[in-house]
Amino acid sequence: MRSNLQPFWPVNQAFGNILLLGGGVLSLCGVLAIGHSYLAFPHQAYALRQHDLSYRSGLFFRKCVTQPILRIQHIELKRGPFERRVGLASLQVFSAGGAMHTFAIPGLTLADAEGIRQFILQHKAGLQHD
Repeated sequence: MRSNLQPFWPVNQAFGNILLLGGGVLSLCGVLAIGHSYLAFPHQAYALRQHDLSYRSGLFFRKCVTQPILRIQHIELKRGPFERRVGLASLQVFSAGGAMHTFAIPGLTLADAEGIRQFILQHKAGLQHD
């Protein structure tokens, strides 16, 4: 008995193999990205000191950025849909002379991000008047 069923979407063998390979590569990239994020998160740290703000990150290539508070042009809180849902925020620090932010501190609780922002703004005003 022979079946007369036709595939819903006829695909030749070569194209089917390319789709399968592409799906596998995409899945592998997703797993690697999630694994990297999971392993890199413990290596992120920030330090808010009297005269500067430092941020350290990196799993394979370590990076440490320090910005003096007096050189901070402005500071922003960024919250995407996922961050709003879980109560997190990213703090972006801008310095003079650049169109992009100097660095961003992701994954802060909203209260911590607002507290750091307020401390920098108040401390900057106090340092400028001294």
